[in-house]
Order: sequence, then C-alpha cells, then structure tokens
Amino acid sequence: MKILLADDAEVVRLMIGRFVESLGHQLVLANDGVEAVERCMAERPDIVLMDMLMPRMDGCEAARRIKQAMGSQWVPVVMVTAVEEVSKLADAMETAVDDYVLKPVNFRILEAKITAIERTVQLHRKVREQSDALAEYYDRAEEEKRVAQHLMEQLVNRERLSDPQLHCWIAPAASLSGDLIAAARTPGRVLHLMLADGIGHGLTAALNVLPLTQPFYAMTERGFMLPDILVEMHRKVRQVLPVGRFVALAFVSVDFVNRRVEVWNGGIPDIRLFDAQGGLLKRWKSRHLPLGILPPSQLDLSTERFVFGRRSNLVICSDGLLEARNTAGETFGAARLSLACSNLPANEALARTIGDLSTFLDGASCHDDVSLAIIDIDPSAVLPLPERGEDGDELPEFEGEPNWRYVLSLGAMQLRSLQVVPLIMGFIAQTKSLSHAHADIFLILTELFVNALDHGVLELSSDMKQGTDGMEHYLLERAARLAALKEGRIEIELAGHELAGRTMLRVRVTDSGHGFDRSWLDHGDDAKPSGRGISLVRALSASLHFFGNGNTVEACYLPRGDS
Repeated sequence: MKILLADDAEVVRLMIGRFVESLGHQLVLANDGVEAVERCMAERPDIVLMDMLMPRMDGCEAARRIKQAMGSQWVPVVMVTAVEEVSKLADAMETAVDDYVLKPVNFRILEAKITAIERTVQLHRKVREQSDALAEYYDRAEEEKRVAQHLMEQLVNRERLSDPQLHCWIAPAASLSGDLIAAARTPGRVLHLMLADGIGHGLTAALNVLPLTQPFYAMTERGFMLPDILVEMHRKVRQVLPVGRFVALAFVSVDFVNRRVEVWNGGIPDIRLFDAQGGLLKRWKSRHLPLGILPPSQLDLSTERFVFGRRSNLVICSDGLLEARNTAGETFGAARLSLACSNLPANEALARTIGDLSTFLDGASCHDDVSLAIIDIDPSAVLPLPERGEDGDELPEFEGEPNWRYVLSLGAMQLRSLQVVPLIMGFIAQTKSLSHAHADIFLILTELFVNALDHGVLELSSDMKQGTDGMEHYLLERAARLAALKEGRIEIELAGHELAGRTMLRVRVTDSGHGFDRSWLDHGDDAKPSGRGISLVRALSASLHFFGNGNTVEACYLPRGDS
C-alpha cells in the first residue's frame, strides 16, 4: 500500500517512516497539513498517518480537506498524536478522522491498525469495483432494453394497431412486455390479429415473441390464410428459441365481407364474443398447445369459425389480466372482465376494463404482463363495392402481343398444396406499374381462383352456404373434397398491356370443371353468402366476361389513379 505520513517533527517522520517501509509499504512524506493535502491529491495514497497539531494547517482540517478532495474514493485517516483529551479525539473522529494512535507510538499497535485498515481498504476497493461493474452492467442493460424496446416497436408496427375496428392495451410487468399484440389487414381487407404471451416477463420474454412478427406481417400482406401463417410462425419458434421455450398464442381472422370469424387458440385464456346487450354469443377455449412445443408435423392447424350477423365485441386477453391480484389476494377473473366488456362499444369497453383493473388493484402491481384486445365486430364495417370506373363498358379494343405474360398451370397436387394467390402476388408486388393496385388485384385473383376451384374443379354448390351452419358445412366439405382431389386443373394467365398510355392487367382463369348456369351472375345479392365475389370483381374490373360453359373467365383491370 501507499501510505502518506504527515508530521512536523523530523524524528517522528524518520521513526515511523522506517517502520512503515519495513512492513513493505510505499512511503510518502509531508511536513505539515498544507503539504499533506497537496501530496495526497498528487500521490493518492491508500492510508494517511497524520499528526493532529501541525503548523499552517492542523491535522483535523487537513483530514477534512483530504476527504473532500478524494471524493468517492475512501482514504482512511489515522491521527498519530500526543493529545489524549477524549473530547478532542471524539470531535476529530466525528468530522473526518477514522482512527488514532497515541504518542509515544506502540509499533505493535500501529502495525495491527495498518493491517486492519489494509483489509478494510481492500474490501472497500472490491466493493467499489463491484459497484462500478454493476453500474456499467446497469447502463449496458438499460441500453439493451432501450434498443430492444425500439426494435419491438418497429417490428410490431404500431401504426397497424390503429385499425378502426381494433382497440388494444398492453401493460408490462417490467420495462419490456412478454405479451405481444400485432394486427394487419390482408389485401382482401381481412383483419388478422395475433396475441402472443412469452414465458415470464421482461427482456427474455419479449425476445421469445419477436420471431413471430416477421412471418405474421409478411404473410398477411401477401394474403396467406391463418393456418399457413401459423405453420411458419411455429417453424420460426422451433428454429430460433432454445429448447424448453414456447409461446402461447391466439390468432384471430375477421372477414367482414363474409361476416366470418376464424380462431386458433393455443394456450391463451378463453376468447369471448359479446353481443350489444352483453350476452355471450361464442366462447373459444384453448384447444391447442402453445407454439414451439410439438414437432412441426404434429401441429394441429384446425380452426373454429363463427358467422356473425350483428354487432358484437370480440375480447382477447392474456392470463396476466385474469390472474392480477389485489392486496386481499383476489384475482381479477373472467367475471369482472365480462362485466367490464358488456353493453359498451369496443373503445369504451377497453377504457372501462382498464379503469376497473386499476380500481381492483388499488395500488398493487401486476406480477405478470397484461394485454387486452377488443375487436369491434361491426357488419357495417365492410367497405362498399367500388363504383364502376368511367371506363366501364367503354374499354377500347387492344391488339397485339402484351408487354409481358405470366402463366401458371396447376394440377391436382398443386391445387392441394400451394397457396396460389399469395404466390402470384409475389410477382405482382415486383411489377412496378401494378404494385400500387395490390389490394384490387388480390381481390380479383382470389375471387376468380376460388370460383374456379370451388365451383369448377370441386363442384361445390353455393346453396350449401345457406342456413345457420351452412358456411361451416361448406368449408368442411370443401376441405374434404380438396384433400381427396385426384384430378382437375386450373390455368391462370396474367398479361400486361399498354392501353392509351395506361397499364392494363388481363386475368384469364380456366378450370377443368363442367361449367355452370351463368344466369345467376346477373342477380347477385350482397346480403347472401354467395354471388358477392363476382359482383366485386365486376365492380373492380373494366370488363368481365365468361366464355364457353362458364369455366373460363376473363377480367380486364385498369388500376385506379394510374396515369
């Protein structure tokens, strides 16, 4: 150790100084209090041995200034003094002095005190090093949390959570939430909502749910359906997260055009649908394991569907809300949630639930992340069919070869396994003159392809959709026939033409079916579960024509606002 010895008596400096050096310590000398302060600031010793009575500045004042100058660094000061008056020694120790040794010096006592102080200095040094390391770790952790929070906000894409039919809220138990709410619309305006709950809370739980965002948004944007997105999200979780990590997840798809809700629930509390009077219309229990537990081949993709006819609130929450406890140990529970979400519009139901939870907790904190999403299931939220453009039936004749052609010929195996429309939309997205019309083209392709597959190849009748359970029966029969399909073909041709300085897309779809009676095409009813798709295509297109027995259809589309 480096020891500063300050005494105005040369003989004392000589005696004590040699003794300190004999103990193996480095010695720094000062003649009085002023020099002691100066040498202390320059040499930064580990211990100061100092006389109390010295010229220019006494030991007590010098000790006070040394303490002040050294700041957070602890430098013990030991008075080596002939003053035996207890009150003066006590005053000195109350100000800045840590210990004292009386003159004449007992070198055995002095050695013991130096050794004891050395142990304390080393301990203090370790504590300070640990404190500095903790401070550095804290700063680094705060920076990591700040980056993670920014990353989550970017990946979650909060702008998409501003959907007019969606009202949601997340309250993290720590600085970052392990709960995630993500929402987006497909090009066909179907609302996809995902509520994910990672294990635990904080940064670790937040990192668990991050891999879900990329496939959710990317595949929703291209028009993939709920089961296909689930497969990719499950694959991501299995690929990225360590063994033993999994994510509870609820995935909801709301098709306002066909008035259909589709739900997959893997480990999230019951999802509830309340009517305007507070009555429970439907409950979706968790029927699947969370993502990441099962091998991909064992993932159950079966969903539950519900056809809605009147306005209602679809309520989804994490277990952190239902299991929130007040000071009395009571849980918030499903009954309080149901009461808060009943008889109110979705936005007011959300606000009331937040307020009721705050009142219930009465200052207590939640021990898990809390998330709540309420979808306003409003049948009138469907956008009206677009008006026929001024081109309408006045579409000029176009001749010659198109600028480009995209042809896809699909057999039974491809029809069973491929997501055809999203596949084509990948090409459309890279076609600059059409990319801004992504939504319109998706709707046209979807309706024409589904019409060719369902009514042409699979020979399904739209009459099956009638009745309360008609749509569910139709979809189950469709899945069964598609899985058993051995023969059948659909050919899709897209061509781009320059027409009066504008880009026109020609879509021709041909199926191998027997065709159908086309008389109903002129009597589409938007209120019925069938016929509206063709009406939509006709409204979007500059022209729409069926050929032969109805198994070939051609739509010509001029992007709105294209110049």
